Order: sequence, then structure tokens, then C-alpha cells
Amino acid sequence: MPALTKRFCDTAPAGRHYDDRLGGFGLYVGKSGARSYFVEYRAGKGRAAPKRRLTLGRHGHLTPEQARTMAREHLGRIAAGGDPLEERRARDRAKTQRFENVLDEWLKRDQSTNRSFAEVKRLMEREVAPSFAGRSIEDIRKRDIIALLDSIADRGAPVAANRVLAHTKRMFKWAVGRDIIESDPAAHVEKVTPEVRRDRVLSDDELVAVWNTAGTFEGPFGAAVRLLIATGARREEIFSARWDELSDDGSSLRLPRERSKNDTARIICLSPLVAGIVDGLPLIGDYMFTTTGDRPFSNISKNKAKLDGLSGVTDWRLHDIRRTVATGLQRLGVRLEVIETVLGHVAGSRAGVVGVYQRHRFEDEAREALTAWGAHVEALIEGRDTGKVVPLRRV
Repeated sequence: MPALTKRFCDTAPAGRHYDDRLGGFGLYVGKSGARSYFVEYRAGKGRAAPKRRLTLGRHGHLTPEQARTMAREHLGRIAAGGDPLEERRARDRAKTQRFENVLDEWLKRDQSTNRSFAEVKRLMEREVAPSFAGRSIEDIRKRDIIALLDSIADRGAPVAANRVLAHTKRMFKWAVGRDIIESDPAAHVEKVTPEVRRDRVLSDDELVAVWNTAGTFEGPFGAAVRLLIATGARREEIFSARWDELSDDGSSLRLPRERSKNDTARIICLSPLVAGIVDGLPLIGDYMFTTTGDRPFSNISKNKAKLDGLSGVTDWRLHDIRRTVATGLQRLGVRLEVIETVLGHVAGSRAGVVGVYQRHRFEDEAREALTAWGAHVEALIEGRDTGKVVPLRRV
């Protein structure tokens, strides 16, 4: 056996070379020329104990003397009954199973293509990670999850607690499927509160108050709210709208399938009511509603609270505008399948056999319906008799 000197380690051929100064310490040279130091030992007493090999580091990063010192320290612990390779594996497992690392992996592998990825990431990092960070996911118990949900509900956010539970359940189920943990502590945790289906519809006076107040906002928030009222579109469809989605004549937004809830490209018709609003948006980046140019406007909650205070309209959400528009279209005599086209629904009358065999998309009818809705809203704003707005003829 050679002495592992720097000169020898620099030129040693491929293979394993053991040091003549310290038993178990050696140098491995691969066929590619890569060189690394190792220490070889038996995990237990007697020749029947399994032989293990622990890599210490690469030659060049370590000198032979530094590697020999490390090997001597490991061999001392081995003689005292330790197993450095198993200890290293345990540390690696602990790092892999640390909650924040599992969360990052889950977001990357299970949620990255989710249309609600940004919201899921924000909610989990804000509500869950601070409670479980630094802990092994294996150590998290059902009672820990219940305590977390109770703390969210106790501050007056029971629905948010339910959302957290839904995402947490999915993450733990994924972790079981990936063999990161053996059992799911969230499997039998119940919702904090039953969720009642909302039926809030803004009255005509409330709709006018919201529209007029939104027009007083200097930033993009007010303009986006007005587009929600004019189109009945989903919040993210408008707030994340890009200039390249706007048609050349400015009459519609053409959403690609990755921006649509139903994974289907769709067209949002823009009636004359909002033509001036779109024309007045500043061109400062890829997004229509933005203050930075490189990402869509996101300070929605704070501005919504301000809108409530100034308008006097309370106990409503931006999503309630969709229900308000749908209700208004019904009052104008719009057919159900046209309303569903306006809203971007594929269920209801367009599901099942009808959805497969009826390929007509009602885009012209949707444009006519939103034009009539725009005229109705304009009449409300101007205080004119909305009875003069001719309802659409049912076909």
C-alpha cells in the first residue's frame, strides 16, 4: 500500500488506493480522473458486520493530511460504536423531511401548473410555514394541524382556515404518495366551519355606487373593477390581463387556455361601456393593470377595503360582481347558455352530451348580451329610466 501523499494522489491511476499510515483510509480515482478520499469500516463488531464506505471529500478541496485527520476522527467514533455513514444519512433525511423543504418540493412538483399556484403558495407560506418551519414533517401530528386551524379561525377567518386545511390535506397526501411520510396526519381533520354558498347580488344603487367610486381611484384598481362590472369576468382574468391578449380592434380579451379556469381558451367581450377605460390605461409593461410593468396589480385587499369605505357598499366580494352580472342578464332576458358563455362556464347547460356535440360557442350572442348589459349599466349611472333599455329577445 502506498503512502497517500499529494504527489501520489495527483498522479494515481484509476482504482482504490489505501493509505499505509492509517488503516481504512484511502483514495478513489474514477475512470474520468475524479479523485476523492474515503474511509472504510465495518458497521458493528466482527467480520460478519457489513462493510461501509464514507466519502470524505474531493482531492484538491482536501489535502491528504486534512482527509487523513478527518478519517482518524471518524474511525475514533466508529471504535466507540458510532456509524458516521448512517448519521450522515439521518441528517440528510432530516433535511429532506424538514417541513419547509417538503412544502417547496410539493409546490414545485404538484402545484406549479395549478392555475391558482400563486394563491396557494402565498397562503401556505403565510399561514402554515411559520408554524411548522424547522420541524420534520414526520413529527407533525393531527393536533398540531387542528391548533393551527383554530388559531386562524379565532382571528375571524374561518373560511381561510378551511382553505388552509384543503391545501394542507393535499400536501400531506402527496407526501405519503412520495414515501416521505408513512401516514397522513391531516386525513381525518374536519373543516373549521361549514361554508354557506353565497348569494350576494349588488342592488342597482350599490352597483352605481361601486362604479362611481371605482372611477375616483388613480391606480389600476378602479379601472379593473369597472371592467369586472362590464364583463362579469373572473377577478384574475381581468387583474392579470396582458396587452397581447387585447384584440387589435380593442373589442375583446382573448385568454389562452392556461389563463382560463376551465383549461379552455375563451374570449371576453368588451362592450362600448369600457372602451374609454381601456384606452386610458398607461402602457408601462406587459400587463394592462399594473403599477410596476413586470407583474399584475396585486394590492387588491387594501384597495377593496378603501372602495367599501368610500362607496358605503359593504358585505360583498369582488366575486359577487359575477353573480350580479348574471342576475342582470337574466332580467334582460338573456338565454342561460349565453350567460354561461359570458361567465366562461362549461358546466350547466353546456356540460355532458350537449358540451360534446354542440360546438356553437355563442360568442356573437355573448357580445350582444354584454352590449345590452353595458347600456343598462350606463342608464343606471346616468339616472335614466332603465325600462327604456329594450330586453333581448329570447330565441
